[in-house]
Amino acid sequence: MARRPKSDILPVLSYWVLIGLFLSGCAVPTWLGGKGDDKGGGKGGEKTTQFQVPDPGQPTGLRQVWHQRVGSKPDAHFMHPAQFIVTQEAVYAGTFQGRVLSINPKDGQTQWSVETGATIMGGVAVDGQRVYAGNEQGEVFALERTSGKELWRIRVSTAVDSAPGLADDKLVVLTLDNRAYALDGKTGHRIWVHSTPAESLVVMGSATPVAADGLVFLGYSSGEVFALNSGTGQRVWSDNLRILGGTGELDLMQDVDAAVVLSEQQGPQVTPRRAFVVNHQGRMMACFAATGMRIWERRLSVLRQPLWSKGRLFIADMEGNLVALSGDDGVELWRVRLSDGLLSSPVIFKDRILVADDQSRLFALDPTSGRILGRDRLSGPIVSLPVATDEGLYLLTNSGELSRYE
Repeated sequence: MARRPKSDILPVLSYWVLIGLFLSGCAVPTWLGGKGDDKGGGKGGEKTTQFQVPDPGQPTGLRQVWHQRVGSKPDAHFMHPAQFIVTQEAVYAGTFQGRVLSINPKDGQTQWSVETGATIMGGVAVDGQRVYAGNEQGEVFALERTSGKELWRIRVSTAVDSAPGLADDKLVVLTLDNRAYALDGKTGHRIWVHSTPAESLVVMGSATPVAADGLVFLGYSSGEVFALNSGTGQRVWSDNLRILGGTGELDLMQDVDAAVVLSEQQGPQVTPRRAFVVNHQGRMMACFAATGMRIWERRLSVLRQPLWSKGRLFIADMEGNLVALSGDDGVELWRVRLSDGLLSSPVIFKDRILVADDQSRLFALDPTSGRILGRDRLSGPIVSLPVATDEGLYLLTNSGELSRYE
């Protein structure tokens, strides 16, 4: 078990240690001491059926426009923050080393860079004027968007392990001890706090809070999901994805690490907004976002945020599969085994699904059939959330290299 040196409240299982335990028999990335080749393989001297990474025989067709080193390689078994933000003016990213940067999206040049003093765990959020982040020392801070000048900094209960979520003029962060803080974006003043009992063992990292229709959706390490009134923090509804049974440490971890995914709103009388929630222990549910009433449920183990697109959910599970489900009833439409490691969240770019993995591969798939259209070799493992815009695809490797592709 890996522990962050300054998070002494709870035992914390790092991302890479969890994956090593969960994906027994899978290849270990080169930078963690494994062979990391495309043939897969078992562990030690065991004889296992080797996984053959799909090879469509052609690349994805993407061209790297620029790359910029934003940070160095994290400590062993840890990772750079999962969430970075792309706007027309800048790419905003935080690093394991505690730096926040603004990068020109056209040429990759650094516009400003600020050392904030401690590891940024979840990532950054951006509104019209400010960049927000939290760190492992339990601090939340705001920087001026155009210059990086620090505007305010406040302390919360313990390490902030989610990227901030934005709800109107507020930001909401989750801490390692299962507390959610809503703060005034302009001043950092505390507006409300919500909490559930802390867990004895958690996966490092929390789901980014998501806001819509006057609600904030939170997922905790207990497996609980809450929809709160964004103005008051009062509970509107809650549910629990916890799966009972089992005695091992992995069985006890019920973390909701993927942010709640919301469907588009098409009018309350036509298609009410739905919320899709997953936990890493193996449960996924769809419910009505306004009431929490369940619509369907499936067994899937997921750490990555699913993708919602045109009535379908695309989900990267913990076994290296990309799975397409019907959003209406949860029926599986197709499933493709892509990796002997862990996949990133999928994104849609130019009518293709793109998904990377922690063994430096990038796959392009047809969203209708799941057919693999291309595969590329990247410069490093992808554990951050890919970002796709009309202009390009942005990837941040765990080696600290940010790239734009067209």
